[in-house]
Amino acid sequence: MLLIADSGATKVDWCFIKTNNEKIYFQSKGLNPYNISKETLYNEIETKVVPNVEKDANMQIFFYGSGCGTEDKQEEIRQALIHFLPNAKATVKDDLLGAARACCQKEKGIAAILGTGSNSCIYDGEKVVENLPSLGYVLCDEGAGTNIGKLVLRNYLRRQMPENLSLEFAKEYPGSESDFLNKLYKGEAPNYYLASFARFVISRQDDDYCRQIIKEAFENFFLMQVTQYKDYKNYALNIVGSVGFHAQEVLKQVAEHYDVKVNRVIKSPLENLISFHLNK
Repeated sequence: MLLIADSGATKVDWCFIKTNNEKIYFQSKGLNPYNISKETLYNEIETKVVPNVEKDANMQIFFYGSGCGTEDKQEEIRQALIHFLPNAKATVKDDLLGAARACCQKEKGIAAILGTGSNSCIYDGEKVVENLPSLGYVLCDEGAGTNIGKLVLRNYLRRQMPENLSLEFAKEYPGSESDFLNKLYKGEAPNYYLASFARFVISRQDDDYCRQIIKEAFENFFLMQVTQYKDYKNYALNIVGSVGFHAQEVLKQVAEHYDVKVNRVIKSPLENLISFHLNK
């Protein structure tokens, strides 16, 4: 039996696979160990995971999560899982390895996350062999929702957005300059707040101005991430994440400029992770 989890900051997509290959899908709150308390972690597993699996079964758990890049954070999640599922063997890895396994399977390539945030690596078909530090939305997140949202909000507040789009933006996101800045600098999750503005241009990709904003963010991604890997042109680029998925036409145009082949672009990794582990 298998239990596979793809954990982001806001939600976890789970799939419990029985011995007869029947699949049970369910969700819980995001389990980023940096963002939740131990009490919340244990409560989510007890109330959302345990009722959907065979608690005492011998199973393998593969948990891929944001915030799980260090051994101590991986161990926090692992201990919580085996506390409620004592006969399970739990493996906890970060979401970047999950993205690489999902989109590359057992092939080598560049794997990247382009969602709310961004990250990338060189994957050898089994493990991550090179990774630039992601550094988060304040310093980096090139090409991600936070990056695109920052460009959109900046241009709107500085009146550098075409008038027709500015009027549409004001309808979708009403508020004064101080309203935006208070939420940005005093809100609980400024990265998700910034990323929310990316939808404005991604949903209007046929507009030249909106397309240029997306292109600018993807140019940043290629300049600061993809081209920083030695021999990057020898690898195909594989993408996981909603931003890359919904704006993949622009992404592929920018990739062509850098002579990079785009292989797979998937919105969510769970189904591909299921295939990876079932075929392993």
